[in-house]
Amino acid sequence: MDLSVSDAPVGRLLDGRYRIEALVARGGMATVYKATDTRLDRPVALKIMHAELAADDEFVARFINEARAVAQLSDPNVVNVFDQGEDDGAVYLAMEYINGRTLRDVLHERGRLGADLALEVAESVLSALASAHRAGIVHRDVKPENVLVGNDGRVKVADFGLARANSSSSKTTRGLLGTVSYISPEQALGERATPRSDVYSAGIMLYELLTGKTPHEGPTDFVVVRSHIDDDVPPPSELVPLPPSVDDLVVTATAREPLQRYADAGAFLGAVRRARSAIAGVVLPAPEDDPELAETHAEPRDSAGVTLDEALAGTVLAGQVGQVRPDEDVTETSRPGSTRRIDAPLSIRFTEDETDAETGEEPPRPGSRAARQAEARARAAAHRRTEQTRSRRGLYLFLFVLLLAVGVATAAWWYGSGRWESTPSLLDLTAEQAETRAEESGFTAVNGGEEFSETVEAGLVLSTEPGPGERLLGGGEITYVLSKGPERYEVPTLTGLTVEAANQLAEPLSLTVRVEDEVYHDEVEAGLILTQSVEPGEQVRRDTEVVVTVSRGPQPLTIEDFTGRPATDAQAALTAAGFRVNTVEQNSNDVAPGVIISQEPASGTGFRNDEITITVSLGPELVPVPEVRGERVEDAERILREAGFEVEIVDLFPGIGGEDGRGVRIQNQEPQAGTPLAPGSNVRIIHF
Repeated sequence: MDLSVSDAPVGRLLDGRYRIEALVARGGMATVYKATDTRLDRPVALKIMHAELAADDEFVARFINEARAVAQLSDPNVVNVFDQGEDDGAVYLAMEYINGRTLRDVLHERGRLGADLALEVAESVLSALASAHRAGIVHRDVKPENVLVGNDGRVKVADFGLARANSSSSKTTRGLLGTVSYISPEQALGERATPRSDVYSAGIMLYELLTGKTPHEGPTDFVVVRSHIDDDVPPPSELVPLPPSVDDLVVTATAREPLQRYADAGAFLGAVRRARSAIAGVVLPAPEDDPELAETHAEPRDSAGVTLDEALAGTVLAGQVGQVRPDEDVTETSRPGSTRRIDAPLSIRFTEDETDAETGEEPPRPGSRAARQAEARARAAAHRRTEQTRSRRGLYLFLFVLLLAVGVATAAWWYGSGRWESTPSLLDLTAEQAETRAEESGFTAVNGGEEFSETVEAGLVLSTEPGPGERLLGGGEITYVLSKGPERYEVPTLTGLTVEAANQLAEPLSLTVRVEDEVYHDEVEAGLILTQSVEPGEQVRRDTEVVVTVSRGPQPLTIEDFTGRPATDAQAALTAAGFRVNTVEQNSNDVAPGVIISQEPASGTGFRNDEITITVSLGPELVPVPEVRGERVEDAERILREAGFEVEIVDLFPGIGGEDGRGVRIQNQEPQAGTPLAPGSNVRIIHF
């Protein structure tokens, strides 16, 4: 049962206890409904996690953590959490219902607040945060949208959905948790949020309350985040006249270096209270030389002399209606500042020379019976006229008060709720259907654009402003936003690109490219992408991460020198290392056959398939033995020695041919003529 995508569940009983009354708001993580706790008969706010997130254990744990974190706090400025549970897959929180609006709504209506009023709001917010910090909890998302202002003027901090117990982990949280306009520099850098991070966000919010704008603005979220990291927050007095003590509050709270800020919300709260006491009764002069500057610096409407309850709950009246006490004389206003009496006392006198107005006869003599009777009748008539006058005056006074009360009540009804009507639900309707339903209910529906949605079909109404069931002047406009359906982007081909080029291609598609590994590759140039985790052409959600592998180019290989070693060993080892071996043979009188004479290159590094040339010895160059048979001994010896051989003379019959055998001819030779021998080899010549 998906209770988080529309107002359809109105009237249902959740978990056998909470009867859903109306949709209040929808966020990225959950939908909030107004409900009635049937057991305790009290209104509550039900925060129900979106169905697709309820299936994710990590999100559910985070959601439940909110309930546990806030339940630890006991502060009048914290939205209370009453209950937490699950019903048929719907994970929910039951919280205190605040009849009012957000601080963001107040800023939209008023532009900015006066210094004392802004500090009073900040004091309430910091009181809630101080309670959280004492419990070891960091809010992480302090902003006007998470500050609720009740119609009775109470200020409460809500939505600890991003909160974490400060002592639960010392690991750094990567990624941005929070809202870019209020995020602290350390959170923007991916560091762990601390109480000083909440102090920074509260300082940004105080700046906005005082000036009507945030200090860091830009065309993209990235520009705003970089401003938090690189730029100091200027004193708010550059935009509006303020006491130096208020500037000090903002500048200290928003210092880029956390250690230069207030240690926590409690310290910030104490500074705010001291500043309020210091500036009590101080009147700031508005610039008089420049009319535009004077207008800019003027106190915002309804700010001066208005209490927090009146200014934020919208209960300031234009005038007051007085009441007349029964014992007062009724007076009629003749002009401002003056009155005249309309009920002078009645007296009747008779003189001796006066005549009866009715009979024309002379009045009776004083003291006579007739005179006494006449005086008695006159006193009775005067009394009756006095009573009649008083009776008419009381009646007129009663009618006046009654008419005044009716008029005031009618005016209050008309200006309070008489002109306001409940808005219909346009959710999940087409644009044409929504405009028709709004017209039937006495309103005008206007198209406010399109937004992506994972839960509402494309072309149907995703949200409205104001929402269903809210009060709006009759004939007013309801702005509706149509769903564009799920936000999907087609993954491009990233292989063969540099990482920089891949990021430029992925950024407009709301994709993230992350390099997971760099590996050697013989064919792909270093720095180019080899593989990607998501296939090109696949449709993916916003902010999908595509993991890529990048080439490091060919792997460098160490070259081993095989000079003086057998060629067979060199051939096997170099081939196994990935090189191509080129073999050259050469005669050598110094190197044995089959042994490497030289190698090129002989050292350093190379790459796979590089060529290495080895020169292999064939041994000495061989010379064929000359033919010396039939030659005289002395000639044969000379011929052989000139050919480079050593000569051994063998006489088979010593003494026959003389002592030295001179003149005798050679009968045989070993080895035979033509046999190749290395120079210096021994050749035997035989004679007898």
